[in-house]
Amino acid sequence: MTAAAALDGLDDVDWASLDHAYGSAEDVPGMLRHAVGADDAIAGEAIEYLFGSIYHQGTLYSATPWAVPFVARLAADPGTPRRTSLVHLLGAIAETGDAPPEVLADVSAALGRETGRLLPLLDDPDVEVRHVATYLLGNLPSAAEVLPALRARRARERSPRVVAGLLAAAGRLAPAESAEWLTGELTPSRPAAVRAGALWAIADAGLPWPAAGTGAVIDCWLDGEPLKSWVWSGYPFGDVVRRIDHAPFAELCRTLFERGSADAARRAVDAVYERCVGSRAARAASAPLLAAAVDHPDLGVRVAAATAVRDVPAAAPLAADSLAAVVAGPAPTDEDSLEGRLFGLALDVLITLGDPRWRSPFITALAAGAVTPDVTGLLIDTGVACDPVLLDAVRRRLAALPPEWTPSPDYAAMLGRMRWHNEGNTLTRLLHRWGADAADAVPELVALVPHDGWWSVRALAAMGSAAAAAVPVLTRVRDDPAASWPHRLDCARALAAITHDLDHVRSCVAEAAVDAPVPAARTASHHGLPLDDLLPALRELATTAAGDDPATIARRIEAARLLLDAGDTAAPLRAVADALDSARHVADAVELAGLVGAPAADLVPRLRELLGDRHDTHAAALAIRRVTGETRPLLDAIRQRLEWVGPGVWLVESLEELGADAAPLLPGLRELAEGDAAMPGGGIHGRRVRQDEEDRERLRATLAALGA
Repeated sequence: MTAAAALDGLDDVDWASLDHAYGSAEDVPGMLRHAVGADDAIAGEAIEYLFGSIYHQGTLYSATPWAVPFVARLAADPGTPRRTSLVHLLGAIAETGDAPPEVLADVSAALGRETGRLLPLLDDPDVEVRHVATYLLGNLPSAAEVLPALRARRARERSPRVVAGLLAAAGRLAPAESAEWLTGELTPSRPAAVRAGALWAIADAGLPWPAAGTGAVIDCWLDGEPLKSWVWSGYPFGDVVRRIDHAPFAELCRTLFERGSADAARRAVDAVYERCVGSRAARAASAPLLAAAVDHPDLGVRVAAATAVRDVPAAAPLAADSLAAVVAGPAPTDEDSLEGRLFGLALDVLITLGDPRWRSPFITALAAGAVTPDVTGLLIDTGVACDPVLLDAVRRRLAALPPEWTPSPDYAAMLGRMRWHNEGNTLTRLLHRWGADAADAVPELVALVPHDGWWSVRALAAMGSAAAAAVPVLTRVRDDPAASWPHRLDCARALAAITHDLDHVRSCVAEAAVDAPVPAARTASHHGLPLDDLLPALRELATTAAGDDPATIARRIEAARLLLDAGDTAAPLRAVADALDSARHVADAVELAGLVGAPAADLVPRLRELLGDRHDTHAAALAIRRVTGETRPLLDAIRQRLEWVGPGVWLVESLEELGADAAPLLPGLRELAEGDAAMPGGGIHGRRVRQDEEDRERLRATLAALGA
């Protein structure tokens, strides 16, 4: 079959009436043709586009089921170029469940009709096609047709990686019928990849863990990853060990760490850390292994261990001596190298512990520009006090940074600018935190004021009268028409803080009223000054249509919030309605509607429409509660968002809004706060345990305030 024959009927579909992730699906026929064209570069882009449109990060669309038969015909034809990618695309479509029910049903039916055409892929001469075909066939809805073909191919297949895929497919399609087969593949005589595939299939299917399973895991992964570039999973080891109970899990990881290769030791450390992320009980129990891993001969293992130690409080004291030895040597010049990362992690842990052995290495490394902004930021987060030696080091480093960075399109230069900005921002934030105790740094901060340098102006304001030497430059910038209004207003605020004379602010606000009413009003409000002279300009901004320009809509909403603070509800309601019409800054507009309260009743139907969008459900439900007093939408939205993003400040705000009406949620929230499992939601790798504990403490405090 030629590509033309495979695509017969393609133009008969009304693609313009269908949609994908980027809008109309009318471009799908062209992309399918490009995907199997002669030009490799164009074909690669077309395949990537198909992965991003009819299957977008796991989501399917109305065009997807219509595309399936054409992709299947192309994939099944031995003469089609780049078939592996097309088979993979079909497998991804078959596996996902993220789509409206009617789309999922249509996709399942379309794939089911193609089963007979796709089964011969298991016998394809191209081993990579066979490998990816196991993923596709294992996710088809036709288990009765596929399972016998998987068993038959197992008898002929010589590639261990493909056999692993056959086992994964069998476990996915028919767990109960395949259980004995999968367990039988664990025999030590089988290749490591086959045994690993069987273990993964057992774990994926949720089958009872076999007695020989834990020993097989050790055998398979002791010398490295047996399932490299496996289509079924990017991290099969992690998938497997999640099924193992605490005691055998701990023994397995210790064995891999002590007897295995560096790769095995790294996997053990990563698995232990993941167990700590998911289970409170595992944290103290795992601390000794994580601390011991900081001394592993392999640098990559040591970095992984230090990353975990930084996040698991019980492990940090046990590793303190080893990490102090790390920072006792010269600071690495490349902070992104493994040596540099280990050095930064060691400083991080010691600072967090309050262990004084961080001070001398930090000061030396800071002078060399070898301290990351994240580590310097810890001095702020942990409340490290200002002292002459530390202040001198910060001043010297700040003086060494150029006050401006020359723009460049070069990628390395852009990374350098980011590093420069983050470092300057953190150093000036630290001086802001120290306030008057850091007054000796006024000369370095003064040099940055004309350049709108980071937190320099706010740091001077925090120093109060101790920063009197900054008055001339602050005055000059405040009165400079070439400077931006936000910067000029910041300088006026700093002058008021230093001289205790609010006239600096009054005069600057009055001058900014016409050209920059929002920052002027924000500044006036901060200082408790009346907004009367600013209200006309704010009202004009809030009520003037802005089309769909996001920046203008954001300014309208901010102006409307200031007007609401002054008692005006008409202008905010107009701004909210226009923002909803434009579908820009929807969350901000919805929040403003809720703050308006009962006068926003006419907007409630619009708010209800947003309850179906998971991105805006919570904001809309909270606004409905504030406008109407209704409870049910907010209760439902909390349950939904809690599973999606986990607890946070948003949950505290919602529970406080509900008060006694939060009663239906309280039993589940108490169980969440006191249970062993990690709180739901994501997090940043290397910070997830501490985030979990912070979220838990916040939730406990909120529940206590509610009397729960």
